[in-house]
Amino acid sequence: MTQSSALFSSALALLRQTQHGVLATQSLVLPGYPHASWLPFVLDEAGRIVLVISRLAEHTQNVLLDEKVSFLVHEPSATLSGARLTILGDLQPVPDDPLLVARLARQNPQLASYLAMADFSVWRLWPRRARYIAGFGKMGWIEGDEWETAAQLSLADEAALIQNTQLPEGCELIGVDWAGCDVRRNGQLERHILHCDRFDLAALRVAIDSVIRA
Repeated sequence: MTQSSALFSSALALLRQTQHGVLATQSLVLPGYPHASWLPFVLDEAGRIVLVISRLAEHTQNVLLDEKVSFLVHEPSATLSGARLTILGDLQPVPDDPLLVARLARQNPQLASYLAMADFSVWRLWPRRARYIAGFGKMGWIEGDEWETAAQLSLADEAALIQNTQLPEGCELIGVDWAGCDVRRNGQLERHILHCDRFDLAALRVAIDSVIRA
């Protein structure tokens, strides 16, 4: 694995264990100054940031004028030695996509409930470059193309896997990707790493069953 690939894998792992971040937009009220907002997010099938935001919000008004933004996520400990990732990219509205909205609803039902209000909509951050830092010697730039070329499980395949997987009482499978699966157990989110040696749906199903049995 190249250094770039290793950084990207680490960055994805950080994104998949985090639910909140800071969005920096270009201020409309005070041009030339960044406006920072703390927001919940989910990920799409490629590990890109997906937001549900109100048209009335300050950051949305800023993005409507200039879609160039940055988004910061970090480990829950938020220490200088912990991992953090700043993604620079373009924040754009998402066309109607029932499968993406379904994933959003599984990952964060409260966030998805905002879509019932007319002024809220789904936006996706398209990465251009990202800066990953995880301590001395563990840092570097990641190109946005990494998100586009990496193997990804389609939203349709993910939905089918979830529908056909039986979990113990009190557990809900809410997300699957080639690296792991997300389970809500008694109201708490858990991330489980899957050891799948090939990009094959049958192998992925076996890996999920193994985690569930354990």
